[in-house]
Amino acid sequence: MPPLSSIDIGSNSVRLLIGTVESGRINDIRHERIITRLASGLGASGLLGRPNMQKTLQALKGFLKITGQYGVRHIKAVGTSALREAKNSAEFVENVSAATGIKIEVISGRREAELTAKGVLRGCAPGHNSLHLIIDIGGGSTEWIYSKGRKVIAAGTVPVGVVKLHEKHMRSDPPSTADISSLDRDLDGASAEIKENVGDLFGEGVVLIGTAGTATTLAAIDLSLAVYDRQKVHMHKMSLRRLRALSETLTGLPLEARAGVRGLEPGRADLIIPGIHFTIKLMEKLGIKGIVISDHGLLEGALLELSEEVRD
Repeated sequence: MPPLSSIDIGSNSVRLLIGTVESGRINDIRHERIITRLASGLGASGLLGRPNMQKTLQALKGFLKITGQYGVRHIKAVGTSALREAKNSAEFVENVSAATGIKIEVISGRREAELTAKGVLRGCAPGHNSLHLIIDIGGGSTEWIYSKGRKVIAAGTVPVGVVKLHEKHMRSDPPSTADISSLDRDLDGASAEIKENVGDLFGEGVVLIGTAGTATTLAAIDLSLAVYDRQKVHMHKMSLRRLRALSETLTGLPLEARAGVRGLEPGRADLIIPGIHFTIKLMEKLGIKGIVISDHGLLEGALLELSEEVRD
């Protein structure tokens, strides 16, 4: 079977995966990621900004050229929180289709959670009875999935993400005490909502798995990676104590200095503050002392689903 491709149009970045699927396993061929901040300003206006839409469209045009180089004939493109919420998302979807031929499926939060679980659970080979709580902190929303083995027991979403949190709370550089207090009050509510939903399910032996940009960036910082390495990041473990220490360091740095931290992609230097605070707050709320980082997630889940559709 020729290579397949999945594309994730997120609130902060646009990502591409090209690979083949054999016996339910993905053989990676190429990954690409471009930060376009599609959701920038969305919270205040309810609209996608023109410059951000144009930047995202250009990224997708570039992705299309790359897929052509590898002979990809089938592409599954999914749009998440920004495209779910924006009043002008239909215009953007139509413009992308007209300019590239890429058909974007704007997926619900529940479907995003299920595809994310599909990708994560294929990538970590869980035992038949192993229990996981998967957390995907995105730019505009956060998905949670509770699973036993590879079976999803419950899943949901909260409309809270790092782009929204940054635009709402971060007023000073470095963040002031008032900024962090305001941020943490918001995160208390989001974390409590997730805990309320998983409270009856959560117990001893549940492994917390973090996926997507915040989690993988924290792993890259912890590993001090000069160049991002998926193999090293995938299944990396971090303790709550380590996250607290890292948070104190990052929060105390001005943006320019933070952007120079080894392992931290400069385009995420502002978003890592709400991201790490959200991770810590959720772990504290659930009484969890450690997290496992997965480099697999929504992109892999979409590619696996596409392979099933093409085969059928």
